[in-house]
Amino acid sequence: MKKKKFWAWLWVALCAMAIFLIVPLARTIQSFVSTYSGRSLFGYTVLVAVGAAFLVVIYVLIFRLGIRSFSRLFWLSAVAALYVYFTLKLWRTPEEAVHFLEYGLLSFFLLRALSLSVRDKTIYARTFLIASLVGIFDEILQWIVPGRFWDFRDAGLNALAAGLFQVALIKGVKPSFISDKIQPKSLRRVSVFLAANLILLGLCASNTPRRVASYASRFPFLSFLLKEEPMHEFSKKHTDWEIGAFYSRLSLEELVKQDRERSDHHGEILREWKDKDYNLFLSHYSPLLHPFVYEMRVHVFRRDSKEEEARRAKNKKAEQESLFIAFKENLILEKYFGQTLKKSSYAWDEEKRKQVEASVDRNRPYKSPVSRGVIHVQEKTIWFFILGVLGMLVFLNIHFGHRFKRDYSAR
Repeated sequence: MKKKKFWAWLWVALCAMAIFLIVPLARTIQSFVSTYSGRSLFGYTVLVAVGAAFLVVIYVLIFRLGIRSFSRLFWLSAVAALYVYFTLKLWRTPEEAVHFLEYGLLSFFLLRALSLSVRDKTIYARTFLIASLVGIFDEILQWIVPGRFWDFRDAGLNALAAGLFQVALIKGVKPSFISDKIQPKSLRRVSVFLAANLILLGLCASNTPRRVASYASRFPFLSFLLKEEPMHEFSKKHTDWEIGAFYSRLSLEELVKQDRERSDHHGEILREWKDKDYNLFLSHYSPLLHPFVYEMRVHVFRRDSKEEEARRAKNKKAEQESLFIAFKENLILEKYFGQTLKKSSYAWDEEKRKQVEASVDRNRPYKSPVSRGVIHVQEKTIWFFILGVLGMLVFLNIHFGHRFKRDYSAR
């Protein structure tokens, strides 16, 4: 049994290690595949893998185990359909769909390893929570690697891939070795993994640029993190009757002041970098040290990329939507980065501005995603929630442990 456990957990470790090793190579792999096969190959690979896995499971259930339950087939089909749905939803960036392969496979190895010692229904929760924990570390590693970024959404995709796999097991496969009886020890293990997920996510949400600067000043070898895209920021939401809403690390007063007092300096920076790599600019002028010029460059990039999308749009509706976003982003630039915009060589001429404005409904509200944090609550609210859940887990474990002892004594 020990040998079996060793090999089972070795496969888990190798799978997790492969996921981590792909992180620094991902851009190279994406570039190679895009050049020789097209980015859609990632999406097609996921679809083929999902289809193949679905057929194998159906074959085993029907022809090997003789199970012809309609409900099981329904749930397996539903999970496969959801994998396909989310893959197609990510088709603009199909490489992100590879998360479904990585964490589906990791979930399989985890379940196989845990099944050698866990025989109750907490095995599903443990598999999900361990895979989610690996997914969070995967994103942290991406944040550390130059040119890669932390993304709460990607951490969510990793958890979604693991979660769908558990649904397929619980409702479709229904392994026969799983018992309904849950031991207090099993509940404690699940609680520990859930607590680890929550605390780590909370720490990531609290890892703002100010905190990065704080520990980088104490530990100089971490100073390279100052140039990385922020893991998370509690940005300010600004409402404007002409625009709708946008986010910034700075207050409206700070934006206006910097635009008025430092437009020459910022304009010169933007002119010098106009023909250079956009991502290199973002890494050189970090939002921590240069929030004004960083945010302005991102607004310019979003405006120009949407204008380019409008030129390539295949129908009028798509064209108007892209032009609407470009117009509103330009309006943000003119109102809050105006002096710098004029001196940056990024300003639209009056003819272009009027042409775009005539094509859109300028009164329609818009919310710019630039500098928008994923979590729109105060930091203390996040930690109150986490501490509340941790307290509830402690209470449930104590209560369940006492009830289990009482029931056992009654026998």
